[in-house]
Amino acid sequence: MGKQKRQRRKPHKENPTGLPSVQEFELNEELTESDKEKILQNVYDDVQSCNLEEKLSALQILASMSGDSSMAKQIANDRIAKIIGPLLLDYNAAIRANTASTLREIAENGKEEACNDLVKDDIVTPLTALLRQYYSDWKPKGAGDEKIAFVQTVSLLWTLCANNESAIKRANDEDLISLLIKFLDIDIYGIDIVTVVVRYMICLSDENDAAIIKIKQSQSILLSLLDLKADNDTAAFKVLSLKTAVADVLVNISNYTDSNQISVFHKVLLVLAEVLAIDHRQVLSSLISILPHENNALSKDKKKKIQENRKILEAQEQALQILANLCFEYEDNTLDSDTDDSETIEIESECLDDDSMNKDLTMISTLPIELIEVINNYNLINKIWDKIEFVVDKDSQEILDQIEDGKATLKQFYDIQCAAYLCLNNLLPIMEVDAFGGVDNLFRKWMEIGTEFKRVTLDNIKLAEASTAAMRAILQCLAEVRANVFKHLTCNDIQPMLNDVHQCSDMNVRINLIRMLCNLAQILLNNKNSENYETIKLVSTFLLDISKTETQIWIIAESIDAIMDIYAEDETDHLAIDIELVPKLLSVVPHFKNKMHQQKKHLKDGMSVVSTVNTNLMRFIKYKQKRLFK
Repeated sequence: MGKQKRQRRKPHKENPTGLPSVQEFELNEELTESDKEKILQNVYDDVQSCNLEEKLSALQILASMSGDSSMAKQIANDRIAKIIGPLLLDYNAAIRANTASTLREIAENGKEEACNDLVKDDIVTPLTALLRQYYSDWKPKGAGDEKIAFVQTVSLLWTLCANNESAIKRANDEDLISLLIKFLDIDIYGIDIVTVVVRYMICLSDENDAAIIKIKQSQSILLSLLDLKADNDTAAFKVLSLKTAVADVLVNISNYTDSNQISVFHKVLLVLAEVLAIDHRQVLSSLISILPHENNALSKDKKKKIQENRKILEAQEQALQILANLCFEYEDNTLDSDTDDSETIEIESECLDDDSMNKDLTMISTLPIELIEVINNYNLINKIWDKIEFVVDKDSQEILDQIEDGKATLKQFYDIQCAAYLCLNNLLPIMEVDAFGGVDNLFRKWMEIGTEFKRVTLDNIKLAEASTAAMRAILQCLAEVRANVFKHLTCNDIQPMLNDVHQCSDMNVRINLIRMLCNLAQILLNNKNSENYETIKLVSTFLLDISKTETQIWIIAESIDAIMDIYAEDETDHLAIDIELVPKLLSVVPHFKNKMHQQKKHLKDGMSVVSTVNTNLMRFIKYKQKRLFK
């Protein structure tokens, strides 16, 4: 590091490391960046010390410093993997445990950047060597350092693979799945070890054929874990977490279009129903009773109880994510941009190349009727509605905001709500309206979610995107069944949504709002109510204005696409004349082409709709010209 070696203190001194203790470091808010840098330089020396106490203390300080994201990235960039990686194979189990724990802290808090550095510096080699040692003849005895070292090692690998493709490739090359399958024996290794192994399998089995083939060989073991029962209340949350993780792996490795796998998904849905049946209001109540109303220190027992309740919330979010993913799979959707009309704008090769077009993906429903019946029979829809409701009131939020664990818990409640919205978004296209309580209930829920959207827009973009996606899906569903639920809708009622399109900074939220406006206009058209005429005109004019003034090509394309959907039917001709649809669309064409060429290398998720509009816009204009001006 280019620094002078400091003189070491002698072992018999009260503080052999000469560094602040972990507790002192965490509590000392007055440490400057310069102080932290000096401590860090000294830690790098002490972690290589021959003195066990110095080494352990240095590892703990490193872990504490890595709680800060920027420090974690710096530590990883300082080639910490080269410095402490060899300690993963130390003869002392406490050193191995602390080393693995420290590296996990660095990886988790430094995220992708830190993981890239750790993998680049070959941390996977000593991790693999350590796992092979455990594979040979190790069996855990109590909650000692060996067990901690194993759990932390697998957790570290899990984090690395979640953030770095090279780590997954190394895991495949080293055949880590075959090593880890052995540790699924719950009678020998216990629930904690089996759970961390299964969670790592979730990561490795995500679109990774090499791992999926190996895991499938142990499907029967995984299925048996779904039958686990908790011996007492203390172990209930652990069993719940394990079964949810197993369900996640089974969804990754199984194909529900295969009739032989239907029974697997049946068991998975039963687990999801069990997890979601837990009342998260009671979990909140339990947490509020534990957390201090002032910033006082928590006892060890209270901290443990908080973690147990948080594990339940974590399992509920995961269950909703599994259910959402279960509803859809991706299928190639190559859009044909060829046309016989020479006046149609073609997608020039330099703008949208064939390779990028072929990579475009769309979600399609493939859920078998047997599984839809299970969803209905176990009231999973009602459980999703329940999780959409945000249960943290103002007083509870003030209590949660007192400490870091409370703040993290509050985020979990938002994440559960977010996952429920996305789950609803994916289920709506494949279920009957009656499964959601009928047209009136869907309309009522749409209004409620809209109220919630107003509350979270500025503070939580992720939640705003999920809520508007759910609202969009509800309106799409209502449009398809030609529901007559907006009998008294006025222009004043629509205006806030128009304002949101302008004011919201997030691209996905704006697109959801635009598609909602489209669906809303279609519903009003289907009802054939003359009172809706002005509202449809307002929406149409707004979308045309967006098409001409917006700078983002994706938003422009979505607005034009919405207009073409609204005016697709010939019965809208009188309205098209009234708003001067054809002249306005013609004036939009140069703006659309210009922005498409400017942003051709940054289309990404907007590729599909830009391509569709580019192919169909002139066709649509010419068709309307023939009808309106014949």
